[in-house]
Amino acid sequence: QSTPQLFSKSALESDGARLFTHAIFEEFQEEYKCSTNTLTSRGFSESNNVELNTVKDALRNRNFIVQYNPGTLESSCTCKLFERRDVPCRHILWIYLGNGLDKIPESSFAKRWTKDALRDIKSNQKGCVGVGDVDIIDKKQIEMTKLWSEVHETMGVLIGREKEQVEDLCKLIKEFREKLLPSVPPMTKHQELEELLGCATNNEITILPPKILKNKGSGKRMLSNKAKAVACASKPKRMCNNCKQMAHHDKRNCPNPFVERPPQNVDDEEEEEEEEEEEEEEENEDDELED
Repeated sequence: QSTPQLFSKSALESDGARLFTHAIFEEFQEEYKCSTNTLTSRGFSESNNVELNTVKDALRNRNFIVQYNPGTLESSCTCKLFERRDVPCRHILWIYLGNGLDKIPESSFAKRWTKDALRDIKSNQKGCVGVGDVDIIDKKQIEMTKLWSEVHETMGVLIGREKEQVEDLCKLIKEFREKLLPSVPPMTKHQELEELLGCATNNEITILPPKILKNKGSGKRMLSNKAKAVACASKPKRMCNNCKQMAHHDKRNCPNPFVERPPQNVDDEEEEEEEEEEEEEEENEDDELED
């Protein structure tokens, strides 16, 4: 990969361009620019060979505390950018610049963001392990990597060969697998479920009946249209104040159009109001009887 354009002539930025991929370097370079323009110191203390630096961020208008160990070059910041993205934040870079570091410490970045990450994976697939990986990968993992390499190379050789040769290889693999696996009878579905859950299942399951709830309106049967018509026909007819006919309706639900009548006396109006009140009382009584 080509070297990206640098913002300054700083050795720390050059080391980031050499180390990170282009996409991650853009994020790193943005943090580096902010570390040189928007940060100021607000306090310093030291405890157990660890420096505690209070850094003021003008863009966020907040103070952040950076812990830095000069002996191990380990650092952490309260902004938690490194914990989220595995990229050093502007506050940590500001501390590095103040201490005159020319290279980014290995504890301040993740190997997956480097240009050498893919190269290391390819070398491990071939059975080769780098010097930095010796402390991480044990001998068993190295042998497993070599085994996978042999399997891939063998599969590549079998391409275009006879069918009998492929069947012979499958037979050898099955025989070797049977030697490795102990002679254990196959598990039932019930045993597989217990192994998956990590506990024994209970054979006796007691299911209690649900609690009966009585909500508002429960226990009443919904009447059909026919039953409503029969109940309405059994009621006595009454005088409608609108159409002046004996029917099963009143002035409020009269099917006939509203009839305007000349104004009446106060006594007549009071009589009509009393009649309407009586009709409403009768309707309420009928509704209670139906319920």
